[in-house]
Amino acid sequence: MKRIRTLAGLWLMLMATIAFAQRPMDDANERHVRIVQGPTITNITDDSVTISWTTSSSGANHVRYRMAGSNDRWRDAYHQGGGTYHSLELTGLERDRRYEWQILTRDGDLRTSGQFQTAKHGYRNEDRDRHDRDQDGWRDRDGRDYDNRVPLYRAVDRSGAHLYSTNPDDQNDRNFRPDGTAGYILDRQRRGTVPLYRMVHRNGDYVLTGDPNGMRQYGYRDDGMVGYILAAQVPGTVPLYRLVKRDGSGHFFTASAEEREQTLRRGWKDEGITGYIWPR
Repeated sequence: MKRIRTLAGLWLMLMATIAFAQRPMDDANERHVRIVQGPTITNITDDSVTISWTTSSSGANHVRYRMAGSNDRWRDAYHQGGGTYHSLELTGLERDRRYEWQILTRDGDLRTSGQFQTAKHGYRNEDRDRHDRDQDGWRDRDGRDYDNRVPLYRAVDRSGAHLYSTNPDDQNDRNFRPDGTAGYILDRQRRGTVPLYRMVHRNGDYVLTGDPNGMRQYGYRDDGMVGYILAAQVPGTVPLYRLVKRDGSGHFFTASAEEREQTLRRGWKDEGITGYIWPR
């Protein structure tokens, strides 16, 4: 009888272990996951948008959305897995309408929410060809070009930290040496652009972000506004990728997909896309 009770106890422990292993993530741990960048709404068309955000550790990527102010049934967007960088396409939208969205935890609690407006004139890929565009950019509906582009200089110091600035004198004043040009941004705000802020940590790490409030909680202080970047991609632009060291002590930004892959192979982590810039 004693042997039977022992075997039964071992069986229960085994079943509990299997059940725990099959659970994708403990809900208690999920509540400690924080959004450290974003969310940002990009690739806005008349019937879809892309929502992206970065979390402090692996977490759920569940978004629900519906027309703002309505009692419509929520629609869901998610995919399997759940790393630190999340990007989902919200589809089936109506032209020139405002929608509300919510990002949920794994157990369905609200993490954050917001709204966006779909395009009024329909920017599907096949429609973009009908817009006037210059050799390497895009002309907006008011006939204004993104012609106020300035270089985004990149510099590096002895520790390997990188500095990004539109002022070449910054690198000399801070004992950095030139490391090429990351790309080109705008020196004044135009349609579809957002401010690009530079922040610095006491350990010497510089970060480019459109959300300075999100970085202050990690000990970063304001170091001025660099310029303006595009929130959504248009012809002639490329993503400005953001990467971070495994221990979070340093950040790196590049508009080169090849350089991004090389940096990831060295053990860095992907933190998504900061915005879109011109490569030349």
